[in-house]
Formats: sequence, C-alpha cells, structure tokens
Amino acid sequence: MHSDVLEVTSWVEGMSMSSPTALPDPEMDEEEVEATRAMKRMGRYRHSIQMLKPFRITHKHQHPVDNAGLFSFMTLQWLSPLAWRAHKASSLSIEDVWGLSCHEASEVNCQRLETLWHEELKRQGKDGASLARVFWRFCRTRVLVAIFSLLITMVLGFVGPALLIRALLEYSQSAETWLPYGLALVAGIFVTELIRSWSLAFMWALNYRTASRLRGAALTFAFNKLLNLRNARDMSVGELVNICSSDGQRIYEAVSVGCLLAGGPLIGVLGLSYSAYFLGPTALVGSAIFIIFYPTMMLASKLTAYFRKKCVLVTDRRVRLMNEILGCIKFIKMYCWESAFASNIQKVRSEERKILERGNYVQSLTVGVAPIVVVIASVCTFTLHMALGYDLTAAQAFTVVAVFNSMTFALKVTPLAVRSLSEGSVAAKRFQRLFLMEERERVSMKVEDPENVVEFRDATLAWENPRQPPPPPSTARSHGAAGAASSACSAGREAEPLHRLGRGQGQRRWRGRGRREPQ
Repeated sequence: MHSDVLEVTSWVEGMSMSSPTALPDPEMDEEEVEATRAMKRMGRYRHSIQMLKPFRITHKHQHPVDNAGLFSFMTLQWLSPLAWRAHKASSLSIEDVWGLSCHEASEVNCQRLETLWHEELKRQGKDGASLARVFWRFCRTRVLVAIFSLLITMVLGFVGPALLIRALLEYSQSAETWLPYGLALVAGIFVTELIRSWSLAFMWALNYRTASRLRGAALTFAFNKLLNLRNARDMSVGELVNICSSDGQRIYEAVSVGCLLAGGPLIGVLGLSYSAYFLGPTALVGSAIFIIFYPTMMLASKLTAYFRKKCVLVTDRRVRLMNEILGCIKFIKMYCWESAFASNIQKVRSEERKILERGNYVQSLTVGVAPIVVVIASVCTFTLHMALGYDLTAAQAFTVVAVFNSMTFALKVTPLAVRSLSEGSVAAKRFQRLFLMEERERVSMKVEDPENVVEFRDATLAWENPRQPPPPPSTARSHGAAGAASSACSAGREAEPLHRLGRGQGQRRWRGRGRREPQ
C-alpha cells in the first residue's frame, strides 16, 4: 500500500505544504527565557486559584465549571441545572449542553504540550528525551493536588473507624453515660465522612479534567505531527489508527486512575501502626498479609504491561490487514479471495484474543483477591490472638475489622491503578515514537521569477528509495547545473509531490498551492 497516503491526501485537499510556524530560536538568550517563564508562572494558576474560593457568583465564563467555587466543584453542584433540565424533559439535545471550556480546548493544551516537548528535546536530546516526563510536567501540579486530596480521604477514612467508632463502642459499653459526649462522637463521625466524600469527589473531578486536557493535547499534537511528516514509512496505518484511538484513551485512564496508587502506602503504614498499638503484636500477622499483597500487585503490573505490548503489536497487524483488504476489496471480490482473506483475519484475531484473555485473567485474579484480603487478615489475626491466650473484646474486634476495611479501598483500586499506569506507559512510548519522526522541511513560497511556478536553485534532490526516473515534464523550470534537478523535478505519470524529495543542498521554491489529482 502507499506509505505516504497522508501526504498525498494533503495535496488532494489543496493544503499548503509549508511547515507550521517555526518554534522560538533555541539559541535565545537564557535571561529572556527565564523572564518569559517567570511571567507565565505568574498567570498560569490565576484561574485555578479562583476555584479555591468557597463560593463564587460570577457568570462571565461560558462553561459553568469555570464559574464554580470550591464547594460547587467538590459537590458537582454546577451540573445541577443540566441534570434538572434532563429530568424535566426526559432527554437532552445538543443545544442543552454547554460549549467547551476554553481551558479544555485542544489548541491551547496542544501548544503547551508541544512547547514542553521541544524543551525536553533541547535539554535531553532525541536519545534521552522522555515523553512520559513531559506528560508529568504537563499535569504535575493538578496531579499533586489530586494526590493531596486522596491522602485526606485516606486519613479521614482511617480516623473514623480507628478513633471515633472505637470511642463510640467504648462509650456504649461503659456504665457512665454523658449525652453531649455521645452526640459529639456521632457528629464527629458525620463530619469526617462528609469531608471524606467531598475530598474524594474533588479528586475525581480534578483527575477527569486533567486527563481530558492531556488526552486532547496529545491527540491534537499527534494529528498535527501526522500532517507534517516527511513520510510515514516507519509506522504502519494500523499503528497510526491505534495511536489516535486506543492509546489516547490509555493516557486518559492513566491520569484519571493512576494517582490512586499513592494512597496505598499511607493507609498501610497507618493500619499497621495502629493495629499493632491497639491489639498487640498479633495484629502484625494481618498487616503482613496486606503488605504481601503489594508485591503481588507489582508482579501483576509487569505481566499486564507485557501482555499489553504483545497485544498492541497484534492489533496493529490486524488493523493494517483490514485496511489493505478494504483498499483492495474490488480485486478480492473479482478473484473470489474472500475466504482466504477471512481466514487470515480470523488467525490474527484469534492470536489477539488469546493475549487479551491472558491479560484479563491476570487482572481478574488481582481484582478478585483484593476483597478477601480483609477476611483472611482478620481470621488469621483473631485466631492467633486467641490461641496465645489473649482476651478479645467486641470493641477490639470491631475496631480491627473496621481498620482493615478502611485499608480495603486502597487494595481494591490498586489493581486498576497499576493496570492503567502500565498501559499508559506503553501508550506514551508509542506517542514518543511518533513525535520523534522526521518532519518535512520548510519550503519558501516565494519565487524569484513571477512567471515560474516551481523553481530549483542549485539543488541536489533524490528519492529515498531508488526508482526508474520518469520522462521530464514541460510544466516546471529548473535552474542550476545540468542534471542537478531535472530528473528530480520530472514527475511524469506519478506526479511525485515535491516535498517527498530529500534535499542535499540548494533551494527549492514554488508559488501558490500544490494539488495532486489522481487519474
């Protein structure tokens, strides 16, 4: 199939073959660069800081989320008008949905991601550059705020059963009762659960916005890159389709779910320390079971990444084969080759299905084991505690089980976070491979002689792949030494786009726009 189909399409559409606007000069004065960065930092968080206000009454922004205060954002109250409209009308039309927020616009986020990527290339070079590091810089502040909100959720989820519920149980068993103290404990449990749910909702809302921005920026950058590639021989059409479809979703999931992994170590340390202090050394058995579960998650992460890499290769092969079949469907139908090609597709799909099944088996095991870890830890702890002759009261047993249950949330989300980060790392490497591909060089659009459409000045041009040069045309003029550009300029029946010719030296120019019309 044609390796430069994207470039040919751009010519058919009459698109300009000039490169995008040139980036700032890499040799810019360091003081100017630092001054520019300082000014950007001052205004970068101006809008985000406004959201920290508890309440806001402004309506100057198009999207309600940009007008929301802290409580409105945490409780998702800004969605209430849309939900109420859907409830009354039993349906929503496209006119009922708000326009996209300017902060989620792909163009704005793409420019920022592209700037960070070129800064990474300038510092590390092509060999040392890491797109994953650029992604981290792109959403670092918002991810750190989300992690902080998650830690608040974890701490409050631990404080409730470990301190307040334990105190309430001891209060109910005591002979002396003081009503205000009991009411204070109940109010404390209510407040901790309320703040915990709000902070968790705040984390999800922040993660979803951050993930949407990064996915939009990465896909827009990828589209722009595809339109400016010199050639697409290094990547198949199937790979490009998967990058722009499934890999973008992997990046979204990695940002939205990946930070949940940060809550596991904190809640594990808190649960281990408190249970050992409250119940004694026997509680270390149950805590050890929780600790052993984390290396198991790391092993599952490596297996998930391994199966993901294998599956991506097979998926690319299947998509490429399907594109070739669709492109040649006329000849396949003409020669009755449907059965042969269907058999090939089924073989590739069968191989892909086996890899997906193995990966899902690993994922199902980790998801299925997480809920029963609490039961195993509780049974082992209480059995050892009673076997050693220690007393076990109802308050102690209920408190330990409640602490273990508070640690369960971190265990349940750990498999999801590990899987999303593993698949996100694979997707980032595929995006990086695309971003490192060579773009076509910038061509001057001004010709020296207004009568000429295409000019070559002392140019040495060559095709990347050797081929038989077609006969010279009569529509273009060449300047320079004999044989320097005439063979490259001759397009003949192929109508070879000029930007696909590699330039050794000299200049090439044309006036107006180019177009390739296939026969």
